[in-house]
Amino acid sequence: MLLTATSGAQWTPAGGLLDVPVTQDCSMTAGMVASAKPDGIILCPSRAKEVDAQVPDASHFYLVHAYGHLAIHTSSKKLADCWAAHKLAAAPNGQHYVRQWIRHWRMYGKNDSVYGEPEGRIANVRSCCACGV
Repeated sequence: MLLTATSGAQWTPAGGLLDVPVTQDCSMTAGMVASAKPDGIILCPSRAKEVDAQVPDASHFYLVHAYGHLAIHTSSKKLADCWAAHKLAAAPNGQHYVRQWIRHWRMYGKNDSVYGEPEGRIANVRSCCACGV
């Protein structure tokens, strides 16, 4: 599996998530770094590199978010964001990855039907991680 972050320790799958297959196929991610499908994670390494070029290490949150969908069996973006925020808050150097994602989302995030403005998603992640970022 490819993990794109480079700034030291980070979240990695554990338990049942270790068995989740990761397929690298950018044509199946709809422009995202990673997406969850019932049978595994689809990862776009070139998109992860683009995101990390914009804000170093920001792509890691998107990957953890995709695992969140599978870990808690949800299609909810908000719940997957919360799961990712909690996991990263508890991981070595995890706050760094949350901060970098916040920077990226603030600069490049788009309005959507779940959160509205990018700041809505950022507020949700901040409240979920309770990690002071």
